[in-house]
Amino acid sequence: MKIKYIKLFFLSLLIVGLNSCSKDEAFGAENDAIALDQIDVSKQSVEHQALFEYARLMSIAIHKHENMNNLLQEEALRLEKRGYYEQEFFVGMQGKSEMKDFAGKSLNQVIATIDEAKSNVNIKEFLNVNPGMSVLLAGDRHTQTFTNRVYVDNNFDDQDPMEVVHYYENGKMHTELLSEYRYEKSFVVRNSEVYQGVTTSQLDKSDKSSTVLFAYDDGRSVVVNAGAVLTPNAKLFQNGDPFLDGDGSGNNDGDVINPGGGGGYPGGGSTGGGSTGGGNTGTPCGEDCERDCENGTENLWRFRTTNDYDGFLAGKGEWFFVIIWADGAGYTIEDGAVVVEQSSLTHLRTGQITKVTDDDTWFYPNFSSIIWDPHVSATNPKPDGNRMKVVCFESDGGRTKNFETKLSFKVFDVIDVELPIDFTINNGDDLIGEYIVEYCHDIGSGGFVYHPAGAVDVQHNER
Repeated sequence: MKIKYIKLFFLSLLIVGLNSCSKDEAFGAENDAIALDQIDVSKQSVEHQALFEYARLMSIAIHKHENMNNLLQEEALRLEKRGYYEQEFFVGMQGKSEMKDFAGKSLNQVIATIDEAKSNVNIKEFLNVNPGMSVLLAGDRHTQTFTNRVYVDNNFDDQDPMEVVHYYENGKMHTELLSEYRYEKSFVVRNSEVYQGVTTSQLDKSDKSSTVLFAYDDGRSVVVNAGAVLTPNAKLFQNGDPFLDGDGSGNNDGDVINPGGGGGYPGGGSTGGGSTGGGNTGTPCGEDCERDCENGTENLWRFRTTNDYDGFLAGKGEWFFVIIWADGAGYTIEDGAVVVEQSSLTHLRTGQITKVTDDDTWFYPNFSSIIWDPHVSATNPKPDGNRMKVVCFESDGGRTKNFETKLSFKVFDVIDVELPIDFTINNGDDLIGEYIVEYCHDIGSGGFVYHPAGAVDVQHNER
């Protein structure tokens, strides 16, 4: 009996020991996970190093000056009052604008000296590598309270709730999961999502997709997506505004180009009902498909969503669509198979539709692509195929990468063909979804509704 109890005693010790080891391993794994969350800024790209350093210095300024959050908010809302789509300011604009409570200093001057002798900061160097560096006010402006955190958008995946995000508080870096609930306002240092590059010359007047927002003293002009700036209000600009006039003269002498309507803005289109059925239900002209009766241009008319695909730290949604169809190719049939004589798929990309909200409001790109004709005839020997594919993205900027998709369609009205096509997007862009447009979908004045994602309706018509 004694031997039995001794065995039980040692067995108990073994179980306790194994359990302790298991806890230690779990604790060690947790520590490893936390360690992985840390980031060595010096090993980041030069562009990202600038973002991290500016965020660190901003967090120190917020800690040292009681009213700094409110002053930064004023800067973030200043452009929006003049027709800009987002509540953010560009760091490159902060060298000319004097801030309240700082004895005539600009924000960049305050930031450059905030860390005293610990950091010899050259804001100009930041802007050499990141001309489109901006600071976003994250959260509802009407919320009364601020956190003192300054986040860094180093191209984190805003669709992954387990993504680790980095922020500074009084100059010290911290991390948290993107899924963390945030109810207070904060700031995010990033490269603006509508930033397109710089130019040292005038934009081509035919380029309706881009506009110059402001210019640096060294002659570089910052180019943004034209949809980010509404038609300027004459009353707002009559006294001049160095924020929207690159030379600071207040003349508004062509630095801002009128981008026109669309994207949910005035002049963007009309409202109306829509068909959700498909196929021929009896066309008004007696042809097989309603598009044969309309004979207009294929038009991506409008869309709405209950998910803007941009999180708390990413600001307002910016969407674009890529439309793909068969075009300008010849086919031959050899031994019963279709042989494509040349590349047969082409695509068009809409401009960014900015300020997309998740409240089911209709936005109106009114983006026309082609007069679609899939029928072979003497005047149309190279048909367009009977299907289009439309791919929808939320734009998050970053460097470029290739995106590949495939389109299956018929040629000669009978032969099935599936072909791939590549196009370029930014590496931060999020795929919302795809949908297929059939030539024989009803397309009259009511249009036809598609669903690239459960939260999204997109409506096509002809015009």
